Amino acid sequence: MRNWKDIDWIFKKDGTLRDIYVQNTTISDWKKVVDLLNSDYKLTFGVYEGNLTDKIDFVYVKTMFADETGELETKSATIDLDGIVVKCYFFLIDKIEFDINPSEIHSELELKKVTDFMRTMSAELGKLITLCGENQPEFPLIKIDSKNGIEKILTEKDAKNLWKKSDQKANGFTKLKSTIIMKYFSKLFGKKIMESANKEYKSTPKEKNVW
Repeated sequence: MRNWKDIDWIFKKDGTLRDIYVQNTTISDWKKVVDLLNSDYKLTFGVYEGNLTDKIDFVYVKTMFADETGELETKSATIDLDGIVVKCYFFLIDKIEFDINPSEIHSELELKKVTDFMRTMSAELGKLITLCGENQPEFPLIKIDSKNGIEKILTEKDAKNLWKKSDQKANGFTKLKSTIIMKYFSKLFGKKIMESANKEYKSTPKEKNVW
């Protein structure tokens, strides 16, 4: 068992979600994920309560990816990890995206449910999967690559050391300081997010990640 006190900082409530990403994906990767979710997990697919299904419609997902009108109803999937809610969004073909609410992760027990889920997805795809702060794919807090035997969860000390290194490349932000890393992230990326709010939503390739 890990020392929960070393990693609970990742799930401190700060008003944001935690995102789970698989980067550099293809439509074939999406098909594998949808098939796995439909066969092994309890979920709902859709938006409105009266129109939910218990399986993800992959044909509809592909239609969403191809839609350029903006008029098609955008559906998401809600997955139940034994009491932990995981949302799955179908925004981009080249990035598989989930999110969780950090307030639902109270101990190593809940964390294990999340990392087991991530490990299963990584094994199915043969790809790296990461957990990050909201809209911060370039700074993984948890990294799992089942194919290559990698599983790393950052301590707060680890994150600060990595962040100092990345800070050296971030002109204008190097003076920002905070004892809570997630608050620091929010301040640092807030301007970037606001500036990009009206731009086309694009994925971040894993090659852009800090580590």
